[in-house]
Amino acid sequence: VGPVLENHRDWIMRDRDGRLFSVMSGSIYQFWMDPAHPEVVTFMTEIFAECARRYPELDGIQTDRIRYPNTNFSFSQISRTSYMNETGGTDPLNIAESDPEWEDFVVWRERQTSDLAQAVYQAIKAENPACLVSSAVAPPYMLDGSSDKYQDWPAWGKEKSVDLLCPMLYVSLDASSYWLDRCLSVFNSPLRIAPGFSIQEEYQPNVDNLISLNNAIKNKNMSGIVIWYYGYLSDSLKQNIKSFLFSTTTGTFHKSPTVDDMDTHYTCQRNMIQTPGGYKDYYHTGVPGSTFSWCIPLYISGDYSLQVYIPEDWSGADTLRYTVTWQNQEETVSVYRHKSGTWLTLLKRFFNYDDSVTVSVSGSNTGLIVADAIRLKQKEPLRIIDAFTPDPYNLNLFFNNPLKEDENRAADFSIFPDLTVNAFTLDTGNPSIATLTTSGFDPGISYTVTAFGLTDAEGDVSDTLFFTFQYHAGLDTVIDNTDSFFAVQSGTWSEESSAEGFMGDNYLTTPAGDGTARVFWRYAPPVSGLYRISALFPSDPGFASDAMYILKEGIAYDTLSVDQSQPGKNSHVLGTQWLDAGTYAVVKLHNKCPQSPEKKVVADAVRFTRVFPSSLKPDNTGEELPCSFELSDNYPNPFNNHTRFSYVLRKEGEISLRIYNLQGKEVISHAESHTPGQYSLELDFSALTSGIYFYRASAHGVNITGKMLYIK
Repeated sequence: VGPVLENHRDWIMRDRDGRLFSVMSGSIYQFWMDPAHPEVVTFMTEIFAECARRYPELDGIQTDRIRYPNTNFSFSQISRTSYMNETGGTDPLNIAESDPEWEDFVVWRERQTSDLAQAVYQAIKAENPACLVSSAVAPPYMLDGSSDKYQDWPAWGKEKSVDLLCPMLYVSLDASSYWLDRCLSVFNSPLRIAPGFSIQEEYQPNVDNLISLNNAIKNKNMSGIVIWYYGYLSDSLKQNIKSFLFSTTTGTFHKSPTVDDMDTHYTCQRNMIQTPGGYKDYYHTGVPGSTFSWCIPLYISGDYSLQVYIPEDWSGADTLRYTVTWQNQEETVSVYRHKSGTWLTLLKRFFNYDDSVTVSVSGSNTGLIVADAIRLKQKEPLRIIDAFTPDPYNLNLFFNNPLKEDENRAADFSIFPDLTVNAFTLDTGNPSIATLTTSGFDPGISYTVTAFGLTDAEGDVSDTLFFTFQYHAGLDTVIDNTDSFFAVQSGTWSEESSAEGFMGDNYLTTPAGDGTARVFWRYAPPVSGLYRISALFPSDPGFASDAMYILKEGIAYDTLSVDQSQPGKNSHVLGTQWLDAGTYAVVKLHNKCPQSPEKKVVADAVRFTRVFPSSLKPDNTGEELPCSFELSDNYPNPFNNHTRFSYVLRKEGEISLRIYNLQGKEVISHAESHTPGQYSLELDFSALTSGIYFYRASAHGVNITGKMLYIK
């Protein structure tokens, strides 16, 4: 049962016959903690509170299975005693399902899960009010009869024990509309529902069906779609989902809630005219006496800009007047329509996560009014979140929000001890990144950069910002084949100069072979951070099209195939990794090139460049890596006893999968041959101990690695 329940067997639910487990299909045994046990409630709330406290960057935390396995649980001693003490009822062991008192016992058990959900919610919000709390909940067809899970999630929504509800609707496309309506019939707050659908084969997993489901969800004004069992997604379906279902970055309603004039949170009265166009499909126009209003429920505390959308083709008035109310406050705001088809800011202020903000159009300079959409755009105050010195004269700054072009100057910055800031340059591709050019840094000195009243992209002026840093040399370092941090590990490598190398004319080559000829480069960064690691080499048609580089940091490693044969293409980004100061990262190159057996492998240089998180974009444009073997991450992960891999072979061949523990010992080895196609493999970890494991899958000369967590 695992170490927690092994030491607390009284925490486990029991069925009517005293058994500690329920059995699912496939002889999978499940043990459930009893929500009626006070120590269980304390244990669960402390775990979730710790997550919220230790990881403040989390957007949200989702709970799952705060419920009972079925109607035959829990008849534990703690549940029976608590029920009798709290209700004065009969010992549940003596209550038959046909007895009138059975319904009382049902309601009492529903109250236990509801109380636990509320305790978890309050524990998370006490640590981080901005953290979204969602819950995967049973669908309506699992909330009555013999399959009842005693999970009254509509009450959770009404009692504010959850921000977002995700009913698990494992149904066919034909049945989906009915069950979406059933969800709304028990909890009619669509913006707080994001239904989930399974993509396992029996549920018709194709992109057209998912698009249809997503459209149905949008039409019912629900928050969005959740896709369950993503491990079953084929690579082609993944790509189609990205291209057609989520072609643009998805933002949750809770971060920047938007209410359109077609939503249920919008109302209108008297003399309303619906006109095509605007923010989505339509907008409304009115005359004196018309009333248009929106209401936005909030789930995350923070600083917001309240904005209104003015349709591009409406010109009934130049100035519009709005009334904004929240809690017991009211404010009237007039805005001048200086732009069409854009968002205009009404006000900026802090709202709490349980506020409801109501906006009404109260008039205009002509009496004509328009209603389309409003939104609350959450925004953090401007701050510097990272900085580094790429050379002795420049300081790169990374802001949490983009800066406004042409509004900020070098004079807005100072650096202490006294340095002159000569120039300020905003990155044209990412205005969250700026460079200060200075009179020069000295090593070993702590500097503080101060920024005064910067203007961000939305026109807000910041308070004074501070950031402390040191100058470090070596943040953009090339390790050449003549450097002491380069070495030949094995095999015979010849020095050549027929093509120009990165530094000078010399580089090393070896014929393609069995992978036993190896070289390596190593680099210990002077400061921790993200580094882009690139292979540099002279390109020549006589070099391999599938040179194998191994990128190793600590016990983790990645293997990448690089084409060294393209004329004019003499660099390839191997990856971007977090490197710890003083700890060596190693790049290896070997001569196993199954697609280029008659060619040479060239070893020249590797470049390590400090970067910001937002600059993680590959430089390998126009270059396709071999895709003869593709592997999806194991699912589930974390897992209990069993986990599954899915993979695609586009050529006939053998796949091998090896599992290693933290000590590097191989604990599972599996190999099998296949014709081209898609396959899956299930692994049994029941004979192993709980912990972190690493996998390495190999096929067609491509090696893929990853990490997994096994919990017994």
